[in-house]
Amino acid sequence: MGVKRKVITSDDILGKDAVDPDGQILGVITKLHIDKDSKQLVGITIDQGFMKPNLFFGLKYIKNFGVDTVFLSKIPTEKYIGLDVLDEKGKFIGSVKKVTTKRNKVTSIEVHRGMRKFSIASSDIQEISEGVILKPNYKIGEV
Repeated sequence: MGVKRKVITSDDILGKDAVDPDGQILGVITKLHIDKDSKQLVGITIDQGFMKPNLFFGLKYIKNFGVDTVFLSKIPTEKYIGLDVLDEKGKFIGSVKKVTTKRNKVTSIEVHRGMRKFSIASSDIQEISEGVILKPNYKIGEV
């Protein structure tokens, strides 16, 4: 019977995939952030790939260090910026420009279409994947 390791090295983390709670790979871990005084790991940097910004995740958002993957406990809201927003029939409504959260849950999105800006509550969102799909009879709020 093998002994479970309690200590991991940078080799166990760097170059591994970072996966969000939805199971999507966000990118590859490229940096470890260590507090100089306490000598404790405080976070990681994830490279999302070409032309996408790096993401920093503090230790409190790391759920588990797996064998080949680091599992995160939070979905980064940056992931939603720029997604197309569609109504239930697939009609383009606009693009996500800002995401408002509370306790790591999306509460609303700010949508822009040309010069027009409006908000949509999370209760009116049916699905977020490659785009944002709204529920029938969604309501538009003021920004």
